[in-house]
Amino acid sequence: MKLISFCVGKNDYFGVAVKNGIIDLTSIVFDGRKFLDLSDAISADGGLSSIRIAVQEADGVDFSFDEITYKLPIPRPKKIFCVGRNYRTYHEVREDGRPEWPSIFPRFVDSFSAHEEAIIFGKDDGDKLDYEGELVAIISNHARHVQKNEALSFVGGYTIANEGSVRNWIGRGTQNCPVKNQWRSGSMGPFLITADEIPDPSKLNICTKVNGEIRQNGSTDMMIFDLPFVISYISRFTPLEPGDCICTGSPGGSAIEHDPPKYLKPGDKLEVSIDGIGILKNQVEPEA
Repeated sequence: MKLISFCVGKNDYFGVAVKNGIIDLTSIVFDGRKFLDLSDAISADGGLSSIRIAVQEADGVDFSFDEITYKLPIPRPKKIFCVGRNYRTYHEVREDGRPEWPSIFPRFVDSFSAHEEAIIFGKDDGDKLDYEGELVAIISNHARHVQKNEALSFVGGYTIANEGSVRNWIGRGTQNCPVKNQWRSGSMGPFLITADEIPDPSKLNICTKVNGEIRQNGSTDMMIFDLPFVISYISRFTPLEPGDCICTGSPGGSAIEHDPPKYLKPGDKLEVSIDGIGILKNQVEPEA
């Protein structure tokens, strides 16, 4: 299923996206209870089965795509983790060999814009705005000390991220938090595709375009640390909770890798597509 979080006017909703619109799930009662949001829905026992029944029984759609504003698929995740340099295409990986451990760092939720929402070109040392198209796994159940062979059973669905970076801030201190967490420098969405629709997340094409020009074109089979390992590894140092998001790394071709670098600028249109999930679209706008 294609699940979606959205708003109409000042009201927040979540539902199922179908061909001709959206079936609202916000007010539907499932086994005597209402789901609070998509995180709640994908984690509840029988939640997805209940949603499928609701879709089958729905009398048409409740909203058209034209009348909604997209939100992040999980609007308020407790944790967002990213895996740095996780593809074999990066020159550091080619020159130095496979790292022994993955590079894991967190991102703030407000560092991401939703689908069709502007990516912000910051006015304070923000002109080296980069893009990185990535597969995102969304956790559906409490996960702690998970074995690799069981890890995918804790994934409720997948979405797309542009894990944007502001490269001006590289080297300012010993960590990359300012580089990776600038306000609305990245994006995520448009949908949460349930895990049953993606039987093998290691065989998905990722393509990033800027103004129609292909900048990244790779496959998730190029990951150094595959998703099951990453989930298992993160669960060793912190519990994963329903709605937590894991951005799994990006294939080569980001702006900084070009000669000269092809950083994003105001007016640029960015598209990140992943097989079976859809296309994440954003335009770059200057900070007011």
